[in-house]
Amino acid sequence: MKISLIGYGYWGRNIARTLKELDIKIETIFDLDKNQINEAKKLYKFKEYSSLEEILKNSNIVFIATPPSTHYIIAKKALEFNTHIFVEKPFTLNLKEAYELIEIAEKKNLKYMVDHVFIYSEPVKFLKNNLASFGDIFYINSRRINLGLFQYATDVIWDLAVHDLSIIDYLVGLDIKKVNVFKKKYKNFPNEAIANINLELKNDILIGINVSWLSPVKVREMIIGGTKKTALYDDTAEKKIKLFNAGVMLETSKYEAMKYLVKYNYGDIEIPNLPNKMSLSNAISHFIDCVKNNKTPITDKKSILPVIEALEIISKV
Repeated sequence: MKISLIGYGYWGRNIARTLKELDIKIETIFDLDKNQINEAKKLYKFKEYSSLEEILKNSNIVFIATPPSTHYIIAKKALEFNTHIFVEKPFTLNLKEAYELIEIAEKKNLKYMVDHVFIYSEPVKFLKNNLASFGDIFYINSRRINLGLFQYATDVIWDLAVHDLSIIDYLVGLDIKKVNVFKKKYKNFPNEAIANINLELKNDILIGINVSWLSPVKVREMIIGGTKKTALYDDTAEKKIKLFNAGVMLETSKYEAMKYLVKYNYGDIEIPNLPNKMSLSNAISHFIDCVKNNKTPITDKKSILPVIEALEIISKV
C-alpha cells in the first residue's frame, strides 16, 4: 500500500511525523514550496514526482494537508485516480463541493475521511461513552483561543470553531434552530480573527463557542452541563476530564411568594484516568484500518456534512 502526503505545512508535518511513529512508509511528500520539501528530506526518505498526477498514479492513499481552498480540487483529482482520501479539516469550504466529493467516492467504493481529529481523542471518546450518565444535556460552552495563526485562506470560525462544532455534533448532534454570531476582523486583516457564536439546537441544548487568534494565552476548554453531572474538558491540562457530580434541584414550594425552592447539590469531583494516546495517531490508524478492512470511517459524511452546514449557517450571519 503506497501512501502519499500532499502539503508539508504545519499540519502536514504533524501527519508525516505520526506516520513515521506508526512505522508507516511514506511514498512521497509533495509541496509547492521547495524549501518545505528540503526540510522534509532531512527527516524522511521518499520518492519525488514531477506532478500531482504522477503522485496519484503511484498512491493508494493520499493525505491532503493543504490550504482549505485547495481541498476540493486535490481531493477530486485523487478520487479520479481511485485513491482513498484523508483530508485535513475543513473537508471543503461549502456543502456543494462536499456532496460532490462524497458522491464520487461512494460510487467508486473509495474511503474518504475528514480529519476532525478531536473525535479520535481519548477525552472525547470518554465523553461520548459516558454522556448518558450526565442526565439531560442543558448546555455546552467552549473556548478555543490562542495567539495566531492568522490565515489568509480562511477565518477563525472555519479554522478553530470547526473543532468545537465537530465535537458537539459527535456528542449531541448539530441540528440548529437559532443562531447568533458576533465576529470582528483585526485592523486591516481580511478575515475575522475573533468570534462569539451562540446556537440553540432543536433538541433544546444551548451552545456557546468563543474562538480567537488574538489571545496571549492558549485555552482549549469545553463545559458540558447536564442535569446530573457536568464535565470540564481542558485539552491543555494533564488530567483532561473532570466530572462534577453537581447540579440544581427545583422543589415545589409551600410559600405563595416562591413557586420553587432551589437546592444546590455540590458533589464529588471525578477525574478519570484516560489512555495516553495521541488523537492524530488514533485517526490515522483508524483510516488505514478502514481502507485495509473495508470499514466505514467515523468521520465520513456523518461528520462532514453537519459540520460544514453549521459553518455555512454561522458564516452567513
